[in-house]
Amino acid sequence: MAAGDGAPLEERRVVTVLFCDLVGSTALSGRLDPETLRTVTLRYFALMRERIEEHGGTVEKFIGDAVMAVFGVPVRHEDDAHRALAAARGMVTSLDGLNTELEREHGVRLAVRIGVNTGEVVVSVDPAARQALVSGEVVNIGARLEQHAGAGDILIGPATLHAAGPSAVTESAGSLSLKGVGVPVPAHRLLALHEDDPERVRRFDTPFIGREHELAELRLMLRKLEADPRSHLVTVYGEAGLGKTRLLREWLRGCPAYGEGRCRPYGETGSLSPLAEAVRQVLASAGEDAALAGLPAPERTEAQQALRLLRTGLLTDGTPSPSTDDTLMALACLLDALSRERPVVLVLDDCHWASAPLLDMADRLLDELDRSPVALVCVARPELLESRPGWGSGRMRSASLLLTPLTREEAAALAGELVEVAAHRHDVLEGALDRAEGNPLYLEHLTAMAAEGDDLPLTVHALLGARIDALPPRERTLLQVAAVLGREFPRADLTELAGAEEPAGPAESPGGLLSGLVRRRLIESGGRSRSTGSVLRFGSALVQETAYRGMAKKVRARRHEHAAEILVRHDAGDAAVGSHLARAHRLLTELGVHDGDSDVLRARAAETLTRAGAAALARSDLRWADDLLTQALDLATPGDPLAGEASRRLGETKVARGEPGRGRELLADALDTADRAGDPLGAAHARLALTALDPRHGSAAEVAEVALPLFTRAGDDQGIARACVRIAQDRQRRGRHAEAEELLRRALDHADLADAEPERALALGAIGISLWRGPTPVAQAVARCEELLTAHGAGRPTVRATLCCPLAVLLALQGRHEEAQERLAEAAQLARGLGYAESALFIPLFAAEVEALTGAQDRGLALLEEAARAAHGLGATGALPGIARERARILLDRGEPAEARALPDPERSGLPPAESADAYGLRARALALTDEPDLARAWAGLAVAAAAETDSPLVRGTAALDLAHTLRALGRTADAAREAHTARKHYAAKGHRPGTDRASAFADETTATARGAGHPAPPEGRTA
Repeated sequence: MAAGDGAPLEERRVVTVLFCDLVGSTALSGRLDPETLRTVTLRYFALMRERIEEHGGTVEKFIGDAVMAVFGVPVRHEDDAHRALAAARGMVTSLDGLNTELEREHGVRLAVRIGVNTGEVVVSVDPAARQALVSGEVVNIGARLEQHAGAGDILIGPATLHAAGPSAVTESAGSLSLKGVGVPVPAHRLLALHEDDPERVRRFDTPFIGREHELAELRLMLRKLEADPRSHLVTVYGEAGLGKTRLLREWLRGCPAYGEGRCRPYGETGSLSPLAEAVRQVLASAGEDAALAGLPAPERTEAQQALRLLRTGLLTDGTPSPSTDDTLMALACLLDALSRERPVVLVLDDCHWASAPLLDMADRLLDELDRSPVALVCVARPELLESRPGWGSGRMRSASLLLTPLTREEAAALAGELVEVAAHRHDVLEGALDRAEGNPLYLEHLTAMAAEGDDLPLTVHALLGARIDALPPRERTLLQVAAVLGREFPRADLTELAGAEEPAGPAESPGGLLSGLVRRRLIESGGRSRSTGSVLRFGSALVQETAYRGMAKKVRARRHEHAAEILVRHDAGDAAVGSHLARAHRLLTELGVHDGDSDVLRARAAETLTRAGAAALARSDLRWADDLLTQALDLATPGDPLAGEASRRLGETKVARGEPGRGRELLADALDTADRAGDPLGAAHARLALTALDPRHGSAAEVAEVALPLFTRAGDDQGIARACVRIAQDRQRRGRHAEAEELLRRALDHADLADAEPERALALGAIGISLWRGPTPVAQAVARCEELLTAHGAGRPTVRATLCCPLAVLLALQGRHEEAQERLAEAAQLARGLGYAESALFIPLFAAEVEALTGAQDRGLALLEEAARAAHGLGATGALPGIARERARILLDRGEPAEARALPDPERSGLPPAESADAYGLRARALALTDEPDLARAWAGLAVAAAAETDSPLVRGTAALDLAHTLRALGRTADAAREAHTARKHYAAKGHRPGTDRASAFADETTATARGAGHPAPPEGRTA
């Protein structure tokens, strides 16, 4: 698969650039003959090239006396920044040898200055292209750093310092104002460079977490080595960063004699250097003379001869001298002798970089040591099996351990330690845990960078980028194509998108190439889906992110557009299609492409995302709706009808998520756009939504009454459902619940037709309230609520959260308090996951009602205060009068009338009958306790009269009981008892058990008081 469209082979990647220039070259040219100068310069250039290339860099060009090199092109390495610094150090120090010759031959000495910088660039990866490999600000800064350096100095940029890590020893060179760079650049002077050993670049100061099974396996192997003196091979496999070296550190603490050697991907060392280093450490730890002193004389002499031979080759420079066979036999003899007293363990780390001669030597060495207690422990990434497919297989006493990612719990424990030590910030944990996916190295760098507000750490980017670059070109391209589709994707989509790049030959079909990616664990099976068939997924989200970022923007844009077309053919849904279209347009915009095609792309993306956002909102997926509609509105043309629809939908979403101010702005924009565009349906929806936020647009019921015929004529099922709910809520406030239920049944039917989850839940919740407050007896109301839950609540958390609240109150009315609390707990848990901000208001209100029915007054007051805070935060001021009345009733029952007396005059407030009855009754009771008998009696009568206009037994019973309280406070005990009996009848008709008990107790107590005072008890049912 080629880049397609004849485009050059370009990619985005993080590279490190190096600039080196001669100091004082002008004076040098004045001292030397031109031909001599050319010879000196060529020798200098050859030396510099040698140092650059031995560390894996590429000389891009020579400019006069300067050298420009890049590390990361054509092949990335995970340690390109370290390699560049190592090359720079080598370039400076190697001049000493050249200067000795030049001073002797020509009487001159050379000095250089070097600048090194790291960052993301667009690079050409086509070796045949005659153009610069890299360009951009990263290159400019590197060149400017070199110009500011002194003779022999190496100045490095901040990104290079970070990427190199603790191995670079530096001092600050200050913030430099560089030509062509808008802000000062912090520069550092390189003083020394350590090897990038794990102890320097990894955090080993945290507790060892997890890996108990693997550690036990290694300890068991050591016990076997002691019990049965035979050679063992153990290979520990794991992807980079999974903690192979850390595991070995923990295990080696219990090893009697061990040595470690590390294989490196570059440098001029002998092919057997890692093995030589491990043997040197064993000799040092065992004590060379002491280890051999206990041997019988002939064997001691033989071991000493072997050691002398090894010192002439292997132990000096890592070479098999005088021959491989001689070295093998000498090494086997020495290790056998050293293992006589105690087992010997040789560790070869990073064996995926081991040379073929080293692996051959290790393999043969184990055969020679078959009856010696020597263990060879190889630590490698799975890539070792690419070069040595049969490594360890068929060998007796050979074991393999495969490290897998840490569990979420283990990773969380490690992250807690990392954050506590490094950043003291716990808010970075969740995001880092999600992205690291159990890889300790990724987690370490992600937590550190998250604390600094950075994105993907350069270290992780380089590590994964190098892994991707190691793929064959066509596999790398397929991986990048897959990255466009996301973390998880149908196999059919990948096959078709890959085919759009360039038809692949039979031997390298996408399926064949995919098997290589699966074998390398970059791609894995994600199971099967009924709708899309076989599903694939990236083994790591960070691999997908790195592969995606590696593509040039214009390549990404083209592939996103192709992906959108494929997904349309596969009926993948508007959200997926719109996301690809939006990304393609955004990338083209970033590249400065503005033409007719890009405008068509923008319009398609806006329309598709608006549909997707509306669908997400209809499913109560608020977070996704917010994201999709925000993208759609950003893409839509202001003033266009599509922008109006996106604004309205987004406004509704913002209100639902608890951003009423922003929601009001968006809805007002939508209303203005719809009015100017002559869109009556859009205007009706926007105006209806605005009434809940801004009374200047009229009452919700009045606006809904006007909009309902419009929605009906248009066949707008969602609009019909919304209007019916708003009208029904007005009827509920008036206490006309039977009428409200008729409207709500109609709303539910149309919400089902529209498959609109919020409207369905709103209608059902309102039905639940009418079942609670209306004339339906409690037992029937509970049964009806449970029927509605069964019919509509399966798999619908919004419905369950909404309907469980009135059901909880109905259960409490039956005295089923434990079940009521269970329903409230379910509603609260579901509401937290849904993200509806209004749940912070309505759940405490229903909970307060349940607590009031159980007599838990303090708990009820606390819940009402919680609801009041939520109402203020949401701008839902319409809920505050009701909350105030509920508070006043609890306090009044406790003998504290102040808040009830301070309630607003119901007549002046224009309250509907049900709410008027409540307010009149409360004020009447308060006035009776504060010696205003005439007004108290009058208002109590108004409460009963207002209640009579409703069909609510609860409102009527409460008004009657308020009248009874008022009369008793005024000394009219006989009349009070009579009204209490009336209240009891209303409550009993409803099946309101707590109300019936309260009214009965009040009546009995008042009757007894009346009889004690010599007053006859009035007959039941008489109205005072």
